[in-house]
Amino acid sequence: MILHIGIDDTDSPNGMCTTYVGALIYRELSRIADPIDLPRLIRLNPNVPYKTRGNGAVAMSFDVDEELIPEIKDVVLFYVNQLADFEHENTNPGVVFLEGSVPSELRDFSLKALWEHVGIEEAERVAREVGAEYFKFKLGRGIIGSLAAIGYPLEGFTYELLAYRRRENWGTPRRVNTRSVFLADKWAYPFSYDNVDPHKGTVLITPHGKDPVLAGIRGIDKGRILQVFEMVEFEEPVDFYQIYKTNQNTDDHLRPKKIGELKLYDSAVVRGRVVGEYWEVGRHVFFELEDETGRIRVAAFEPTKKFRNYVRKLLPGDEIVAAGGIKEHKGVLTLNLEKFYPVKLVPRIEFKKPKCPRCGGTMKSKGDYLKCKRCGFRMPKKLIPVEIPRDLEKKIYEVPPDARKHLSRPLVLPGGEEKILQQVDF
Repeated sequence: MILHIGIDDTDSPNGMCTTYVGALIYRELSRIADPIDLPRLIRLNPNVPYKTRGNGAVAMSFDVDEELIPEIKDVVLFYVNQLADFEHENTNPGVVFLEGSVPSELRDFSLKALWEHVGIEEAERVAREVGAEYFKFKLGRGIIGSLAAIGYPLEGFTYELLAYRRRENWGTPRRVNTRSVFLADKWAYPFSYDNVDPHKGTVLITPHGKDPVLAGIRGIDKGRILQVFEMVEFEEPVDFYQIYKTNQNTDDHLRPKKIGELKLYDSAVVRGRVVGEYWEVGRHVFFELEDETGRIRVAAFEPTKKFRNYVRKLLPGDEIVAAGGIKEHKGVLTLNLEKFYPVKLVPRIEFKKPKCPRCGGTMKSKGDYLKCKRCGFRMPKKLIPVEIPRDLEKKIYEVPPDARKHLSRPLVLPGGEEKILQQVDF
């Protein structure tokens, strides 16, 4: 009998991690049942307001003897009950068990949970329809992610090796040799990526919270991420590690839409025309984008750093393809920009003073006339329009690694441009 297990929402900003709970359960169950594949880390809608960190759920599948199923369920529920951070108000774990094959209705639900806002009642209804057994802790919101993780059609995927800390080190600064991470990244890139930020000289594999994760190493090749893990010099003991198969860095969250179709919590790719000049609030850069169906505000927020410089180069009338998540910012529906591609750029015209027609000298503006600095010749003030080259290329611009969403596919990977370029007419 094939048994699928989904787990979600065991963590909180104060600690714990669903991947840690999942890894312990996977290790324990592998003693009494045969795993079908690696455990799966499934990132769902990155825009929902009650997510904890990356909105990731865990699923795993085993070939089990039917008489062992009750014992396996007891093991899973025991681990969740013992390890979940129940003290935090936003931690509402859920566990789902499904026997047999995954029905198409569950796959549809999984994609809906990736693209839209899904409620607990809908998850319960789908679970009953497909014959899944579910367990709710507190509000039980985690059954949404648990059910979606089981049903997710993981057609494109990457890997992440997650190394975990010993309990006595939880909540303390993570200790890793920076130089070793840069050397390992140089050796493995791009098969393993986003390990460092080369521009800032910082390490990206180590999180900053109180959770049990010591490091996360991503890649498209299992062998490479294992070798990166072995090359990195950790300056504290590693308790254990687990490799997950995941939908991270796949762009699965992005769907092409018209601007008028956008709604709160969407992640979308839209094509439109820049309306008006950009403006700044604090260190955030904003502009408006419109198509024949409507208009939306677009934002490049401060954490995107130098990416904002490219946004500032856009001019009214430019046509671009933009990708990002839809949230409310101070009450206004806003597309949080992840990537953009300039499709058509308007000419940039600057008006310059002519040279002196008598001596070739520099003319100086004097109210409604021009006067030559060299010979004093005067003439009516008439400026010459000059087209200035645009400082934007016909290429995709993306946010830096430390500002990238878990689901967003970096351009260094094959297919990192597909969702954008599908909207471009070549």
